[in-house]
Amino acid sequence: MTEVACLGIDASQEKKCTYAVENTCELCHDYFPSPLLCLHLISHHIYREMARDPSTRILVVCELCHELIHSLPVPVKKQRVLVGRRTFFVRRDLRRALGYKPAPYEAPATVDIAQVYEEYLGRSQTGAYHMGR
Repeated sequence: MTEVACLGIDASQEKKCTYAVENTCELCHDYFPSPLLCLHLISHHIYREMARDPSTRILVVCELCHELIHSLPVPVKKQRVLVGRRTFFVRRDLRRALGYKPAPYEAPATVDIAQVYEEYLGRSQTGAYHMGR
């Protein structure tokens, strides 16, 4: 569990994470008692956006799968695929367990209408919205 310590996850948060995935290994999809599951830390050196949300940096896996991840090794890209397959509710519960709160949205101070037009409507072909009578 030394690798998870760098995220600042304590034992109660780890237990909540295992409950969030319903005590199921995210790699082999088998059910395990909570003490047999552990958190695997995904390296975020390749993907910077993983640093913001800690739930995207962990996998809840059984001890055997955890050993396999390190011994094979399983590429970070494939680990991210597993994270991407989580349901909305698992993501929500993991974020709650880890205490993640997204930054509030702030609208831009000024809006350039010409730039908005170019970004959203300027790419379409001329007459694409014409109903063709």
